[in-house]
Amino acid sequence: MINVIDNFYPNAHLGIMALKFLNLPFQATWQSNQQYFHDRMKAYPCWETFYLEKEDTGQKVFKELFKRETNIDILHMITFLRKIKLSELKQSPSYGQHRQHVDPQYYNLAGLVYFNSNSLEDGTKLYSDSHSFEPTLIVGSKVNRCIFYRADTWHCPGMKQEVEERWVQPFMLITQQETYNKYLEHKKTKDV
Repeated sequence: MINVIDNFYPNAHLGIMALKFLNLPFQATWQSNQQYFHDRMKAYPCWETFYLEKEDTGQKVFKELFKRETNIDILHMITFLRKIKLSELKQSPSYGQHRQHVDPQYYNLAGLVYFNSNSLEDGTKLYSDSHSFEPTLIVGSKVNRCIFYRADTWHCPGMKQEVEERWVQPFMLITQQETYNKYLEHKKTKDV
């Protein structure tokens, strides 16, 4: 159901990623961005960078480390950085509420790397289906922990985070040729 890799980034790369959190521009967004909210504060408010490009050190290093740790080839991926501010989250009706979702169908695996907290409350909850109220599994956040699961797994972040800013690197991966072909076909007609 879920895979966990502790100490994902070597220290030098962890430092580079931390510098990206401090220096890259972030824009105000919300989750799940598959739903439209007129006011982002009515959703799960967050701040995100643009996708890290193929040439970006963050994406290159991630792909190399993921392959080394899992022996899974990545045919295509998206990744970016996300900050969730506790002060904003507390203003949202989603604070303390579970709002599980699945990631887009054009990916096989999804997950994230935690950067700045060690807590069950800042972790990720996984559910057996969309109607489950109680999670099947809770994975606690841990600095430099990478978790990943099938993209069609129902999940949500811990909704009562304990740090003022929760820093994570979400990613979505295509690892199967059939999925990649569907992605390319869909991309011809719509921006993915």
